Amino acid sequence: MRKLLSNIEWKRSPLCIVHDALCLSVAALLMTACSPETFDGPDQNGIPSISGVDINMNVDQTVNQATFNVANMPKGTYAIWNVNGNMYSTLNPMSWANNKAGTYDVELRLGNRNGFSQGSISKTFTFDNSQIDLSPYFSRISRTWRINYAEQGHMGCGEPGTDGSNWWSAAPNDKADWGVYDDRLTFTEDGTMTYDPGDGGTVYVNNGASLFPEYNNLKGDDGSPIDFTAPVDVQNSTYSFDVEGDNIVLKLAPKTLFPYLSSDDQYNNPVFTVIKLTNAEMVLLYEGNGITWRFMLTSNEDGNAPFMGFKAKSEFNMWRDITPEMTFYYNPDPGWGNEQTALFASLFEGGANNYNVNIPQECFAEWQAQVHFHTNLSTSAASHYDFSTILSTDRDIDGVVIKLTNEDDSEAIIDEHNVNLKAGEDYVYWKSDLEGKDLSQVKLVFDFGHATGETHVNIKNIVLKDHSNDDGTVLPGEGPGGNAPVMDWDYAAGGNLWKAVDDGSAFDAFGYWFADNGWAELPNQPVASHEGDTYEITLPDGMGGSQWQGQFHIDTKLTASASQTYNFFFVMEADNDCPGVTVKLTDAGDSNFFIEERVDVPAGGFVFKREGVTLKEGLDASAIRLFFDFGGSPAGTHVKISKIYFEEAVSINYDDADNLWKAVDNGSVSSAFGYWFADNGWAELPNQPVASHEGDAYEITLPDGIGGSQWQGQFHIDTQLTASAAKQYHFQLVMEADNDCPGVTIKLTDAGDTNFFCEGRHDIQAGVPYVYTLKNATLKEGADASAIRLFFDFGGSPAGTKVKISKIVLKEVQ
Repeated sequence: MRKLLSNIEWKRSPLCIVHDALCLSVAALLMTACSPETFDGPDQNGIPSISGVDINMNVDQTVNQATFNVANMPKGTYAIWNVNGNMYSTLNPMSWANNKAGTYDVELRLGNRNGFSQGSISKTFTFDNSQIDLSPYFSRISRTWRINYAEQGHMGCGEPGTDGSNWWSAAPNDKADWGVYDDRLTFTEDGTMTYDPGDGGTVYVNNGASLFPEYNNLKGDDGSPIDFTAPVDVQNSTYSFDVEGDNIVLKLAPKTLFPYLSSDDQYNNPVFTVIKLTNAEMVLLYEGNGITWRFMLTSNEDGNAPFMGFKAKSEFNMWRDITPEMTFYYNPDPGWGNEQTALFASLFEGGANNYNVNIPQECFAEWQAQVHFHTNLSTSAASHYDFSTILSTDRDIDGVVIKLTNEDDSEAIIDEHNVNLKAGEDYVYWKSDLEGKDLSQVKLVFDFGHATGETHVNIKNIVLKDHSNDDGTVLPGEGPGGNAPVMDWDYAAGGNLWKAVDDGSAFDAFGYWFADNGWAELPNQPVASHEGDTYEITLPDGMGGSQWQGQFHIDTKLTASASQTYNFFFVMEADNDCPGVTVKLTDAGDSNFFIEERVDVPAGGFVFKREGVTLKEGLDASAIRLFFDFGGSPAGTHVKISKIYFEEAVSINYDDADNLWKAVDNGSVSSAFGYWFADNGWAELPNQPVASHEGDAYEITLPDGIGGSQWQGQFHIDTQLTASAAKQYHFQLVMEADNDCPGVTIKLTDAGDTNFFCEGRHDIQAGVPYVYTLKNATLKEGADASAIRLFFDFGGSPAGTKVKISKIVLKEVQ
């Protein structure tokens, strides 16, 4: 009998495919980034140019590490990096490290679907010292790490000598169903480490490994091995750093677990080349069997992780350490005349809050496939409770019953009859703040009476806890994870007043005042740099720990009116945690301010957004100053401030009289729908979805078989609305989905699909309305649009997801 593993896919994964087909070329990989809707073959006239493009470099001398990114990268292109004459990476940004002092070169070309740029840009960079002091590495790694699933290339593989991304590069959230994103690696400076498989309790293993022989015998439809997950416990181990040739390497003790095990060799001798290591980001490469495997990790808290229920391993989980008694009932017959309960019970497997239910054949009615968990747990009418569990199945089952009740079924806290499970997908069932009842022996009942054939169901991570006990879970749409600001504004929009500062026409000067703990001014003040939309500064040694001991300001020639409200946004990145950074947007006199507050900036990225702010003293400002204070932040911290946006606030409402889109919704301007949905092989699906439109809302259900790449789930609304290149426009819509949808493309364009207002990707969270707003937008090609197309792409979103798009606004800026 086959065991059902948690999060298993009964098909070959991209990792398996790449492992078996090493001849995949970079060109074939990159074709998946283009829309087949308009691609008719390479066009020599469309070969990218490097005109106006540049290389931004950041060289970290403490660990001999260089990071590169493309400045002014044209849309639709990708980077081709060569370091020291070797083809190295197609990612942007890209990092490279070497332990030896010396001067090295980096070359950049651009590619797109038509070919590669004829020209290139080359720069040199220098590592001042050979790297022999490994103490900075121990300091930086000493924290808890996870796979950085939100980034392109967080896992991947490629040919030896590259950064492990040119054969396969994982898209954001690509491996969400494989139990890899909840794994944690915790390092301490004394050389100890802990691997924790997370609430899922499993490790993800490549099909080629012979590890865990009881689980690695699964085969795909074509008979070849497939990847698998295996249950493991928390493991304590050790680690060290060393120098091998030109590389700094991270050595884990033999037989140490890791979020993804590519081979037996990786498990038995886990040695990784360190490509990048900051307090917030770590990039590791593993060389094995002619393949370079890539792992990108982050130490930032996982505020945007998919919700997986309450914490099963929490001390507050009443279910955590119990072993329920099990009873069953099974009668797969339309007339209820074929009871096979003994067989059903014999196929059940369970333990440690992970249970496998095997249903031998089709059922026909509710209650024909019952599973009962009997416990000694009790609940009280005086309390409220939280409950969650994760269900997965290899065949669709509708109408699953979940019932939390007492032994005689006379009282129930939960009585749910309409849970629908999709094959290959985790279903997280949860309830919060449930009103309790006096139950002396809690019984949990599941019924799978609508199973359609031989079906395997996994039930895991059951949680029952008192609602007053906080286990740290952030519910969807709540708390810092649910409401954290995101960088969703268009820096280039015509209404961004700060662009005049960045282009120099409204810039005045930088100012600094950094002092020690005794308030003595430091003899060596830092010097900030500015390029494009980015300002960078490194905090000096000797800086004090109090507010106002680390002052940096940008003085501008911008003015502001006391009668006007404004919106102000920026992104700040730092390579250390910076507690209590002061942000002050004020006039030159420093007292008539819009904003003055302190914020905690975590290592990595931080988004600051404030809307509807006004000058506090009610007086006009003749000059605007943006002021930061880093007193209390670690010396040596590198800070980058970018995408600053300052605008007069405007109101955008669907019911505005000048909303042009209302004419589409009421039919006075004609419109039509278009679709192109494809599978992972770019074959058009035989059954395209059909959208509906009523009032201000458009709804569509994503079809089975939808692929995981951008442009494999295209839906557009074609209208007869027109737009002028000489005018600016405001645009807004609301999108809702019943599953998390990573990287949804929103593109407002002309009918030719090239002269667009916007083209960006956005993460949509299940059950949380996402408001996309674009202000002061113009047509990119500077030509009028004779017909407006609103285009969406859902490639990578879960099949069966119901999407609603509503309250669309398109209006001219007056």
